Amino acid sequence: MKINLEEKKIHKIFFVLILLVAIAVRIYSWPYGISQVNVDEAMTAINAKTMADSGIDMYGTSFPVYLEAWGSAGQSIMLFYFMAFFFKIFGVSMFSVRLPMLIVSILSIIVFYDLIKRIFNNKKLALFAMAFVSICPWHFLQSIWSIDCNMFPHFMLFSVYFLYRGISDKKWMLYLSMVFFALTMYTYGVSVYVVPFFLLISAIYLLIKKQVKIKEIIICIIIYLIISSPILTMYVINALKIDTDIHLGPITIQYFENSVRTNDMIFFADNIGKTLVENLKSIGRVFFSQHDGLEWNATKPFGTTYHISLVFFFVGIFYLIKYKDKRNLGTFFMSIWLILSFLLGLIIKNTNINRLNVIWFPTLFFSFYGIYALCSTLKRGKILKYAVITIYSILFVGFTIYLYGFYTEKIDMSGCFARKITNAIHYANVTLEKKAVYYNPSSDIYIKFQDMLDDTNSEHVSDKNLFLTRIKNKTEDEAFVISESELNDFSINITNYNYEKFGNNFVIY
Repeated sequence: MKINLEEKKIHKIFFVLILLVAIAVRIYSWPYGISQVNVDEAMTAINAKTMADSGIDMYGTSFPVYLEAWGSAGQSIMLFYFMAFFFKIFGVSMFSVRLPMLIVSILSIIVFYDLIKRIFNNKKLALFAMAFVSICPWHFLQSIWSIDCNMFPHFMLFSVYFLYRGISDKKWMLYLSMVFFALTMYTYGVSVYVVPFFLLISAIYLLIKKQVKIKEIIICIIIYLIISSPILTMYVINALKIDTDIHLGPITIQYFENSVRTNDMIFFADNIGKTLVENLKSIGRVFFSQHDGLEWNATKPFGTTYHISLVFFFVGIFYLIKYKDKRNLGTFFMSIWLILSFLLGLIIKNTNINRLNVIWFPTLFFSFYGIYALCSTLKRGKILKYAVITIYSILFVGFTIYLYGFYTEKIDMSGCFARKITNAIHYANVTLEKKAVYYNPSSDIYIKFQDMLDDTNSEHVSDKNLFLTRIKNKTEDEAFVISESELNDFSINITNYNYEKFGNNFVIY
């Protein structure tokens, strides 16, 4: 099909406009749209700072393939190394902390567009798909703050994209896809239950269809194993409880004696049958309600992909099952991705939106596929197309108003965010130019994070009586940070002091 120069120009204009709008709504008040730091975000950043400074994590491990993080539970390293890299370039700030997820998320919009364009051989359709993912609440929300596991769906998308192009277009991209599949293993621990099986199923399918040769498969396996072998070795030594660390030059493959991550998987449950039923309920609840009760993962009114999208999702699935001629390599890859995502949900105990994050791209794909199927087959498909555009435009406007109107403040004050204790520490150390002294150990990670940003050194006093004595005999260069509950528990009369309040925290000086 020939496209004249004017059409190409118009297409490029719309592409740029959609991308600019997608970026603009994400960077509005960024990186402080969500002003408070998340607990996992803070832990990754503290580790990244030590890595940027000295090539070790906070526990002294040289270039780890998996983070010890909390001591008993780990974190994946892709976000960690991205943060360390940006700390080196731009210095330590919330800008550097949240830049990796923003960049990767924006790139995934472009990749999703190009993948749809190639699967359907339709540039106009790809623009609609690009707009569709750009306004997705899940994609939108996870792009404006950082948590390690949210790297997983994006790297999976990049991997599938290069695999598709490697088979249908440029052979060298087949090998590049193996690099990305291997890197995906470092984005989230549960990728080990998805990536290898996706590759195995895809390899069998492609061999049967004679779209790859045995030699090419062997080369792919070698590339994948070379890059992923450190993280795969880590899983092996921890599963077999081989109490030893392995060093490959500066790289450390660590044994985690106190790890509790295996408790999240069904294979280690006391009653597998009962856990399977509970997991089935969890994945059903999360997928169909598109809300998990965690404010930072999704808004209840709008869900992850907008609630109406589930209707189109099932239309897309039905359409693909009914019409064999509509299936191709792209729909095959997306189908396998979707099925493996559901199976992953069955083996993760008490799954939630971010634990199941790999499912949302194929969900978006089949939701969009359903819209495309209806608009292209119904007699009044053109009317439906404009109706869908109108509905989603209204939903997106409503979502952005809701998000930046008061929802981000709701996230700031929710369970796994700092709840303004970082503001209190900043006020004490920087604004007042005094030494912050605090008592509550549960806030330690947030306070260390703020100290890192401000290059200050707050003091933790773990003894209650000593803390009270220090307040009563405070010096001019001290400011005491205390929560409202501690204030009541310690029977401190706040009116006897100079103070400022930040959320549920007081700065006494």
